[in-house]
Amino acid sequence: MNGIAVSALDHVHLYVADPEAAAGWYGRVLGLQVMAQSASLAERGLDARYMATARGHYCATLFRGAPPSDGDHTAAFRVPGRVFRQFGAALPHPDIAARGGTGLLQTGDAQDHRLAFSYYFADPDGNHLELATYDHAPVRTWLAEQDMRA
Repeated sequence: MNGIAVSALDHVHLYVADPEAAAGWYGRVLGLQVMAQSASLAERGLDARYMATARGHYCATLFRGAPPSDGDHTAAFRVPGRVFRQFGAALPHPDIAARGGTGLLQTGDAQDHRLAFSYYFADPDGNHLELATYDHAPVRTWLAEQDMRA
C-alpha cells in the first residue's frame, strides 16, 4: 500500500465525566454544537453526545467514562488564522486550562512549529486538545505584537 491522502480530521472520541456538561464547555470554548442523538448509541446504552461545527460537520463524540487506555489522545482542531488570534486574544480565560494542571493557558503559550501554530490545552475532563492554524505568517506577526505589548 502506498498510503492514502487524508484531507482533514474527521472526528475524535473523547471520554468525559458528564457528556451534557462537556457539550456545554465545547460549545462555549470551541463553538461546537450538539447534533441529534444516534439511535445506535442509545440502543447500546451509551451516554454520549455527537458534536458538530457551526457548519454542521460532525467532529467529535463525547462518551461518558474513562478512556480505554493510557497515553496521549490529543484531538487537534484546525482553524483559520483569524480564529486562532481571537482565541489567543481571549486568554487567559477561566474555561481554558493549560495541560498538566499548570494553570490557565496564556496568549504567549502558542507553540511555533514553523509550518503551523498550536495552542495545547485540556478540557475539564483532562482530554488533551490542540487548536492549530497553518496561517503561520499573520499569526507570527500578531504574536510578536502581543509580546511587545506585554
